[in-house]
Amino acid sequence: MLRLGIAPTVDTFGTIVAALCDAGQLEEAFEVKDAMVRRHDVSPNAHVYASLVKGLCQRGEVDAAVRLKDEMAGKPELLQNSAVYGALVRALFRAGRKGEVDGLLEEMKGRGIVPHRDRVVYNAMIAGFSEDERDPSAAFAVLDDMEKCGCKPVALTYNTLVAGLCKLGRWRDANELVEDMPRRGCPPDVVTYRMLFDGLCSAGEFHEAIRVLCEMVSKGFAPSKDGANKFVEGIQKEGDAVLLESVLCQLAKVNALESSGWEKAVSGALNDPAELSIEKQLASMRLA
Repeated sequence: MLRLGIAPTVDTFGTIVAALCDAGQLEEAFEVKDAMVRRHDVSPNAHVYASLVKGLCQRGEVDAAVRLKDEMAGKPELLQNSAVYGALVRALFRAGRKGEVDGLLEEMKGRGIVPHRDRVVYNAMIAGFSEDERDPSAAFAVLDDMEKCGCKPVALTYNTLVAGLCKLGRWRDANELVEDMPRRGCPPDVVTYRMLFDGLCSAGEFHEAIRVLCEMVSKGFAPSKDGANKFVEGIQKEGDAVLLESVLCQLAKVNALESSGWEKAVSGALNDPAELSIEKQLASMRLA
């Protein structure tokens, strides 16, 4: 660009900084920020600062991210956005500094950045409480507040809660939340189902997991290959041939097992002549 006499714009620098931050090259990203001012007389915009703040947060350098946010706040021409605060909220939770989150939210409101107009900060808080708390009631409280303020939760919001509940072994609560999602105006997506399915398998609740699997298949969703393999292995360990047959038939409909998984499952079943029906079922499906 420079050789052609084309001056780089703030958007050009913003793209470069964002790419460097995504690649984890923060030192180089800050060098670009300095160079754009010193060499090209181009002031960083909110996008440049937001990329740098997110990069620092991802690296765990929370104090440096806060200082950069304060530098940004000292420039009235820069409109701060919720993305910066959302990244800081997540970083504070991860650093075990959740006590500072309330102060950050008050600062947002004081600067005219209202959380209920943007779900970024709400999602960050729900993710933080879901990961940090043994009791996810705080995350549900944020979800309720979010809905009361007219900020509609999206699948990502619910998926974060489902993942947290499954991690705590509270699969019944996770199941109830997934079943309630349509009433809340947000049907479960494939990620929701996969999280619930994996959580049930981890808890050894295979009969409940196959119910979720059947619902997934009816919607055209498939579990992950890894999740399907673990599911089959778990059922094989239980020695439930009837359940295994049902599972393999469902998995075949959405091609959810790799060839090695099929071979292992079928060879295990064929060790017992009474279970030859599994192979017959699969053969009929392949010929259909």
